[in-house]
Amino acid sequence: MNQLPDTEQFPQVDISSTFGLHPDMTVEVLTMENRLTFVGKVETVRNGAVVLREAKGDSLPPVMYNREIKLRYFQGERGSVVVNARVCGSTNLIWKVDRLESKYNQEQRAFFRQSISPDTAALCSRRAGINGPAKKAAPCQILDVSAGGMLISSREEYQVNDRLSITGIYLAEGVEPFSFSCQVRRVGEPDMGIIRYGCQFESLPPKEQDRLLRAIFIVQREEIRNQKDRDEM
Repeated sequence: MNQLPDTEQFPQVDISSTFGLHPDMTVEVLTMENRLTFVGKVETVRNGAVVLREAKGDSLPPVMYNREIKLRYFQGERGSVVVNARVCGSTNLIWKVDRLESKYNQEQRAFFRQSISPDTAALCSRRAGINGPAKKAAPCQILDVSAGGMLISSREEYQVNDRLSITGIYLAEGVEPFSFSCQVRRVGEPDMGIIRYGCQFESLPPKEQDRLLRAIFIVQREEIRNQKDRDEM
């Protein structure tokens, strides 16, 4: 049985002006671990609560009352915005959430990490502590990516603080390829000659960071769509 809270026990805010949420807006609903649950549409914003439906009108997964979730959306010059909320009611067609709390400043830099697997090549443009000509690009595979960096694997040996240039990275259909300059921050143990490297982006402009986040969202949406198709088979 769905539960509805006594809304008077929670302070109510003007959601539209404070968080920029409004009817017909597309919102991504995530777990607290940043996994996409569904892509929704805002149906109503009223009395300190937001009612969400699945963007294509599909049924929604069951959810526990008072469960904490995240809402992620784009808002003009602010780019991607993240808001924490709690589920205060649900049916198979809607989720109602309230107690919104902005986590934008924290979450914008926490970055959502997405597993991918494009093959590419990394050019080591500077060895740690050594300035010199770039080496020949070496094959590598990107294992996951976020707006702050990526995890790659390669047979090439790099060191912490080496600078790598990786270009022509296609993440999602219809999105122009990316080129990154990054610095090696973590070196894993070799496994059958393959080494994993945790890399941090250098000087990624805000607009390019938002473009990368949008590409990650597209990949996540496609994963959910494919999972639904598999579940229905």
